[in-house]
Amino acid sequence: LLENSDLAMARRLVTGVDVWLNTPQFPLEASGTSGQKASINGVLNLSVLDGWWGEGYNGENGWAITPHGPQYDAEFRDHEESQSLLDILEHQVVPTYYHRNGHGYSEQWVKLSKGSMKSLLPRFNSQRMVMDYVRDFYAPAGVHHAKFSKDNNRLAHEVAEWKKKVTRSWHGVSLRLLSGLHAEERIELFTGDTLPIRVAANLNGLGTSDVRVEMLIGIEEAEGEFISSRKINLEASQETRDNGEVVFALDYNPTLSGLQFYKLRMYPYHESLAHPYETGRMIWI
Repeated sequence: LLENSDLAMARRLVTGVDVWLNTPQFPLEASGTSGQKASINGVLNLSVLDGWWGEGYNGENGWAITPHGPQYDAEFRDHEESQSLLDILEHQVVPTYYHRNGHGYSEQWVKLSKGSMKSLLPRFNSQRMVMDYVRDFYAPAGVHHAKFSKDNNRLAHEVAEWKKKVTRSWHGVSLRLLSGLHAEERIELFTGDTLPIRVAANLNGLGTSDVRVEMLIGIEEAEGEFISSRKINLEASQETRDNGEVVFALDYNPTLSGLQFYKLRMYPYHESLAHPYETGRMIWI
């Protein structure tokens, strides 16, 4: 713990440093500003691919320790990552540092140092951060506010009433699969084949325009985590079940080869929401 840390102390820490070693336990890395500060001053990072370094490392601006996730035993993780660290030090860092030319310096080390500054200076600085906030948050929020403020806040009142309706109805909303693949079920599809997806939704007083039913397509990683790569909307059909359920349909035609997974979900939707998941309500099947 460095008490009273300030710019003066940071200057002392960074000055003369060749390698900035950072070994957090994935995924618990904090903001990483110390490593960023070092890198933009030409210091080479040797860190676990977590936090900012997972975004900043490109293979030519330092070194990376591949993390092992929390699904592994802590002792195993520490052993594997420490072995990786020692291997990088022995076979990459030390040889590069001491491979010096006739002028007494390592040309490869200088190249890496310049690569660190070139690749990271434009990305990890306050100006870029502020512009991200302005472009992605403040400016859209300003546009949203202006839209809601028109005609004596007419749209704001409309959306507020819509949210009240969703709150009253959502406890009775449900979604169930009519046709498609159930959990653990697999099917082979060939070029031109389609997979018919049909779901029945009890909207409990909501209209079909008040909800969005989506199919998420993606892959499943070795640890079982679903990674979505594409979203497709199911359209409300004219078909209504005897119990009042509305049928949403999609005839899915895969565009990619290989093993794919999909999930279905429904959530409240209004075109004027600031964020599509603003209501915090969602049903998965």
